[in-house]
Amino acid sequence: MITRHFLHIILLLLAICSACNFEALESEQLPSFDKLYAVSENVEAIDFICKPESTGYIVVGNLKSEENSDIIVINVANNGLQRSLYQITTDFYDEAVSVKFNEADNSVYIMGNRRTDQSQVNVNQNILIKTNLDGIPARASNANIEDSLSAEIKTLGVNQNRIVQLNDFLILPPNIICVGNIRQSSSGNLNRYTQIFDLTAMDFNDKNDSIITAIRQKPDDIVFNNSTDFKIRKGNTPNRLYEVLGQNFSENPNGSVSGSSDNISWHIYSDLNSTASEIIYIGSDQNEEFGDILYHSNGKNYIAGNYIDNDSIFLISKDYNGKNNNEIQSIYSFSEFGNKITSLTEDGDGNIIISTIDEGSANHISYLLKFSQSGTQLEGQNFMFNSTGFYDIQKIVNEGGNSLVILSHKTFDNNSTAIGLMKINF
Repeated sequence: MITRHFLHIILLLLAICSACNFEALESEQLPSFDKLYAVSENVEAIDFICKPESTGYIVVGNLKSEENSDIIVINVANNGLQRSLYQITTDFYDEAVSVKFNEADNSVYIMGNRRTDQSQVNVNQNILIKTNLDGIPARASNANIEDSLSAEIKTLGVNQNRIVQLNDFLILPPNIICVGNIRQSSSGNLNRYTQIFDLTAMDFNDKNDSIITAIRQKPDDIVFNNSTDFKIRKGNTPNRLYEVLGQNFSENPNGSVSGSSDNISWHIYSDLNSTASEIIYIGSDQNEEFGDILYHSNGKNYIAGNYIDNDSIFLISKDYNGKNNNEIQSIYSFSEFGNKITSLTEDGDGNIIISTIDEGSANHISYLLKFSQSGTQLEGQNFMFNSTGFYDIQKIVNEGGNSLVILSHKTFDNNSTAIGLMKINF
């Protein structure tokens, strides 16, 4: 049983309206709130979810020291005020990677990667934490009395002779489907990988049930073809149970990834147990790196990313309405607005909003860009985040109408960091 302590702490909340130049926004676009959380020497913003009925947010990050990395869970009110912060402290180097809301029981699941320490390159274990909508981690009822503050952490499978690193997951009751990659050795090639777990078998009330065994793993035959899965989403038609998007890589002989080889991978599954998938062809095989995907209310798929070794980004509009109808796509590329896609969403008018960062820039500039459904960039509908606090947008979510919630990672001139959450009309 692996039971770990969490420390319930309240950290400083700061307004950051002065940190960004909002003069470019119209008066009706000015932030509803603009807050900092977990002001620290070394913290990372990872992911967030909007609570049901616009009641607030659960924000997840990683708080790091020279020895350890701890996952933090921040409960935020709908006005941006921090209600609580829980630091889940262990003896390991734990990093959250994805957060999902489970509508079945109004709970939040956090998936993370675990290493022994910061020096370890490959993931040792993949872990799962459960909280309620107040951000309070689930604790086993039979935990030791001295562990008055503890979080129950489940280990997703056991990495034996091969290394598994999970990147994302989908809650599809009664199952949870996790995707990532598997590696034969610390310097071996990668292969895309899926693990399926029985959600009902995860008893967060029992400390004696810490290791969860997968009920299905895909593929059956691993060929280590230098590929990985980044995102999984629920299928949007009855014959599409779930979809997985990833990347094909080229690797150096020593195993380090040198960049994407030629294409984005997109697989659609109609059956939970079958390894057979329908492959959807996307992009132009011109060294495209996957960023994010949006299933639009108009029925189209929009995939965005950036070109390898090229300071430009792309938006692909893809029609897919059934089997073998996968050739209809339009590709739009543009530059001068960052070089890496971080997130996609749709506004209340059906326009597409893209967040980008200028990776490698000394100022860590971020952009918000707006496009029509036909892929045309809307004139005057862009905003640059550039300030004394370096700004990296991690995720954007439309909360209804033109209300946009923005999660960011902030780095200041003195190298201190913070998690930022902002809500604007855009």
